[in-house]
Amino acid sequence: MESGHERRGTHEAGTSRQADDRAADGAGGVRLVEDLVARVPGFEDAYECHVFNEHGVLAHVFFWDVVQDTVRSYLGEGEPDGPDWRRVLAFLENETRRRVPGAIEVIVTSFLDDLPHEGEPGSGIEEHLGPEMKRRYLELRPSR
Repeated sequence: MESGHERRGTHEAGTSRQADDRAADGAGGVRLVEDLVARVPGFEDAYECHVFNEHGVLAHVFFWDVVQDTVRSYLGEGEPDGPDWRRVLAFLENETRRRVPGAIEVIVTSFLDDLPHEGEPGSGIEEHLGPEMKRRYLELRPSR
């Protein structure tokens, strides 16, 4: 699995891509990230590093780390003080039910769509998705 910290290092500050990402994230995506960091322990360091490197919050970019850390936790390979996958899924299920524009796009495109595919390490995590996230996951991957 690629580290989000390594991936973040490839972005350059001030690019038009970042401006596009900020516009696409919208207030709902930024709020989703901030609420996740506030409610699920273990993302604080990644968040601070992300904000420093990106000069703000790019929700879709930050969620690469969320997926990686959540899957590592599910596999029992996470950091001892890292996020617990069960708490992440419970938080995201609740946020999915709220259907906040911006947040939903981040959850679907940058969390559910980036979960491991069948046969990849951690692919069983989808069996633990709540009903609303599971419905959206099955829309993305109807063969499941």
